[in-house]
Amino acid sequence: MSIIIRPARPEEANWLTEIACRAKAHWGYSGEQIADWKPAFLTITSDYVRQHSLWVAEYVTGQPVAFAALELGAAGATLEHLWVLPGCMGRGIGSRLFHHVAGRAPAFTFTSDPQADGFYLKLGARIIGEVESARQGRRLSLFRYDAATANRSD
Repeated sequence: MSIIIRPARPEEANWLTEIACRAKAHWGYSGEQIADWKPAFLTITSDYVRQHSLWVAEYVTGQPVAFAALELGAAGATLEHLWVLPGCMGRGIGSRLFHHVAGRAPAFTFTSDPQADGFYLKLGARIIGEVESARQGRRLSLFRYDAATANRSD
């Protein structure tokens, strides 16, 4: 089946939250952890969809199976979300969404769950540091993607 990428709609907010929670849980986190993290950084609201740039990936005949969110601020662009339903992982959907975002903001920063670091490195993002995630009780990789230098060997 073909995947299409389109802007997210505010009425999809609850489903996007579900995608984020299922994707996070895929990495072995407990239901208690997901419930704790959901209000802090896994919940997507209708207002959030209206205020930021969000795109969904969906099969032509179905509902979204993945989404990405880009926030634009004074310090530049930040990829705040990129989640793929576990049953759809490994099919190139996350890569397509990432490159879709890069087509709209050729340079941006983001943090990554440790299990996803390799994915982002393969796409040409570079680790530029670490940030403390008090909520998750660990340090997360801080990445920068710049289309002008991505996948170039130094």
